Parts: sequence; structure tokens; C-alpha cells
Amino acid sequence: MKKIFITFILYALIISDAYSQCCAAGNPLGGDGSQESLNKKELIVFTSFKHSLSQQYYHLDSEYNLSNIEKSYYNYQNLAISYGLFSRLSVYGELGYFYDKTQLININNKETIIQSSGLGDLNISLRYQVFKTVKPISQLVISGSLKLPLGAFHEEINGATVPISLQPSSGAIKYNAGIFYSRKRADRNLGWNTFLLFETSNTIEQAYLIYKYGNLLQYSLAATYQINKKLNLIFNSKLEWRAHDKRENEIIIESTGSKVIYINPQLIYNFIPNWSLLLISDLPIYKYVNGYQLTNCYSIQIGIRKNFKFCNSHK
Repeated sequence: MKKIFITFILYALIISDAYSQCCAAGNPLGGDGSQESLNKKELIVFTSFKHSLSQQYYHLDSEYNLSNIEKSYYNYQNLAISYGLFSRLSVYGELGYFYDKTQLININNKETIIQSSGLGDLNISLRYQVFKTVKPISQLVISGSLKLPLGAFHEEINGATVPISLQPSSGAIKYNAGIFYSRKRADRNLGWNTFLLFETSNTIEQAYLIYKYGNLLQYSLAATYQINKKLNLIFNSKLEWRAHDKRENEIIIESTGSKVIYINPQLIYNFIPNWSLLLISDLPIYKYVNGYQLTNCYSIQIGIRKNFKFCNSHK
């Protein structure tokens, strides 16, 4: 009886997944928060753990009392490597693993947990430094990335496929392009940077499923402050716009797509030469969603970064 009940819930969620969508499958946008280009033969290795919780339903820009999904959360570990290929060109790669992607659901006063785990998507990016200046310290970097659905996209419980939002992989090839600019005077502790990202994906065509994620546009503006030689504070504001997802025949899924403003504080502690400890959080301060959606409450990320410099290269 329990298996039949869980299977029924999964099929109900598959049908209504778009009605209460909270997050897309695949890796969260993340990394170590840096978009800078590296010197030739410079290597940075970064790993982090990220926890995210979604618990509030919204209709447009207001909280809405809807409780078929009580909460959704994930615990995610990533490994990212950046390497300077040439004086202006560097490569970035990232792969992550979901320890769990979980939804706690309630249908007819019966509560159960739907859960999956596994590898996410592989992200490969090239970053090109258009220019760099010394006075002031500044650089302009453009980037292009390819995300490959390396992980599982057909996770099942009792023979029923779990909803798209719980799949470890996105199931789609994604492409993005970005532009990053930073500026700081050498005699001041205060600086700033800005980053613009656009992402699109191909259409998933697997068995019964035809699905296309909506385009993503993200813009961030950050103030950076060097407290001392070991401690840096970054106060980042971020606007994230997602378009509607679509099914077969270009059918728009109404309860997908959103406009969200985050504050994204980051603390970087350089505890020994070339080693850094990072604490990063995402806190939404304004949310506007299409239809009815379960929305993010917060995410927090803690990571460690090691910089290897194999030669004294100059750009």
C-alpha cells in the first residue's frame, strides 16, 4: 500500500510540477563567485558545500497559502578548477554532486519525502581578458560556457520518475555568455565590480518528455572592501530574471519564470599564503513569480580555495 501511495504522489507531482516549480534541475549557479581571468600557468582549485531551502509559496509578488509541497531543499558539493592557458585566456571547469535533492510533500494530510541524489551538470568555460590596467587596478573579461547534462535525469521511486526539479541533472545542454568588469584604486581599500550573464538551453526530447527551460538573465553589482591583508568583504546585489519554460508545440508553462532580487554577501579569509576560506550566501529581498511557485528562502555556501602559481607570468 505504501508503494502505491508514493507512486500516486509522484505521478501527481509530475503532472503538477509546473504548477509549483521552485527550482530547475542541474547545478546551481555558483562557483567561488569570481569571474576574473588568470595569469598564464596559474591554477586555482576550489571546493565548497552549499545548502539551499525553498519553503514559501508566492503568487506574483505576494506570499500565498498553498501547502502541497511543504518545503524543498538540497545539499550540494562542487569542485571547480581554473587554469591560465595563455596570458589573456583561461579555462574554468566545474562539476558537482547532490548529496540529496528533497521535497517534503503533503497530499490529503499524508506526508512523505521524495528524494534523489547524484552528479549534476559539467560546466566548461573559457574566459578572455579584453584589457587590464594597473592605475587603477581594473580588468574587463568576457566568457562563454557550455553545460553538459552529465548526471542522471531519470531518477525514479517505485517505477515513477521524480519531478524535473528534483533531478540531479538538468537533462539539457546549456549555453551562456558573460561579461565582467572590476575596478579598484591601489591606494584604497574599496573597489567594485559588475557582471552580466545570459543563459539559454536546448530542448529536452527524451521519451515522453519535450521540455525547454526559459532563458536566464542575471546582473550583479558588488562593492568590495579589504578589511585587512587577510580579510575581504564583498557586498553583492543580484537581479535574476527567468523566462517561462515551454513544453511541446511551444506551450508556455504558466507557473515558471520569475524576477528575483538577491543580496549576496561574501566573506573571504586568507588564512595562509595562497589559501582562502569563503563564506557566501544568497538572500532574496524581492520575488515576483509567474503563476504559483515555491520560492527560495536562502542558500549558504562555505568553501576553500587554493591558488597555485607555477611561474611569475605577466599579462
